[in-house]
Amino acid sequence: MKKIKYLIISIIGGIISGLTGIGGGTVMVPLFTSFTKMQQHRAHANSLVIVIFGATAALILYIIRGDIDWAVALILGLGGIIGGQIGAKIMHVTPDRRLKLIFSIFLIIVGIRLLLGT
Repeated sequence: MKKIKYLIISIIGGIISGLTGIGGGTVMVPLFTSFTKMQQHRAHANSLVIVIFGATAALILYIIRGDIDWAVALILGLGGIIGGQIGAKIMHVTPDRRLKLIFSIFLIIVGIRLLLGT
């Protein structure tokens, strides 16, 4: 049953990520922790793996459509690699409860910005 839940969560995350351009983790982490009782650290790590595959699938379509500014994408990719390494190291040493708090605050801020249109 858990495998089916994981599949459903990853499909929902992939759809939301491809549709909105937000990281699937903003959808998948809460679903993992709520519906599968996955630990916060493991949910973050697993969502990152899933995002790789979803992003690759979407990337292929964007390449075909010619929607990518490769110079910008390379700069952002480099920043993402550096930032991702730093974030993963910080996450690894952050207690579970604090990580939940940080993630919750992040989601609230993103939600408010979306509602205000800024």
